Amino acid sequence: MIDISILFSKVMLLLLMVVPGFIMAKCKLSTPGLCKGIANLILYVAQPALIIKGYVRDYDSEVMKRAAWVFVFALIVHLLFTALAFTVFRKGDEGRRRVLRFATVFTNAGYMGIPLICAIFNDEYAIYASIYVIVFNIFCWSLGSFIYTDEKKYISLRKMFFNPATIATYVGLLMFITPLNRLIAPLGDTHTLADIARSIPYDLMDGLQALVAPLSMLLIGLRLAEVDLRGAFRDRQLYVYLVLRLLISPALVWGVIRLCMLAGIMTDEVVMVVILLSAATPAATATSMFAEKFDGDSVYASKLVSISTLLSLATMPAVALLLYL
Repeated sequence: MIDISILFSKVMLLLLMVVPGFIMAKCKLSTPGLCKGIANLILYVAQPALIIKGYVRDYDSEVMKRAAWVFVFALIVHLLFTALAFTVFRKGDEGRRRVLRFATVFTNAGYMGIPLICAIFNDEYAIYASIYVIVFNIFCWSLGSFIYTDEKKYISLRKMFFNPATIATYVGLLMFITPLNRLIAPLGDTHTLADIARSIPYDLMDGLQALVAPLSMLLIGLRLAEVDLRGAFRDRQLYVYLVLRLLISPALVWGVIRLCMLAGIMTDEVVMVVILLSAATPAATATSMFAEKFDGDSVYASKLVSISTLLSLATMPAVALLLYL
């Protein structure tokens, strides 16, 4: 079971990592294109390294069983969030309604969920967190594109199944189910040439994975500095969204999984922890990225991402208390 004090300390650490980016932006120390460069570094380098490193272990059928359950419940979660999004946000300005629906369905499981889960637990949990991100990408490049455009032509099968996170997962799975994982290993007690050769790629991935959390939070800090927080809370729909995204949605996820556990359908606590923490993260950074891509209300999207991220630092430990029920 998760230790709430450890979760709180890790979330607070993430909060402190936001501060440098916020200060940089306010002091005009950031340069044009910095945010995009950081996002690309996380997406194409650091996060894939984190995911692949999680699979560097001998094959274990129990791990595959857990990963399968994570996939199933991640599908259920996204379908549940989709139903909530289209039920709750049916009126109001069309541009904002699209943003609210997208931000309700998609959480920041990649940039915030994975580093948080791996910081609290061990590298094995990167496997399960990456499975959630696979489902996220399947929905994001299909339903997500449709939410912003109402056009099926923008649904991209290639991006659904071939993007940095999913490709890293495919590579990791290949290493996990074959002896290839033995070509990479941490340096042990013996220091033969073969041992050193195996440790170099492992240490490289270890160093790159350490960048995910600080760079993700630095990016959020840079974006947060762009939002006018003084006028943000005049929007009534914002309050509805924040309660729905940060409290009601994860509570419903907990209820669904707990019922399955009580019925004996699935009894693995690890699956519960990974799914609940992934579902409890704030609006996905893709909310604003897709708004810009499809000419949506990108300013409003950035506001939702920034404010939900800020408040999630308090709500995520509160949601985690459900694990004790």
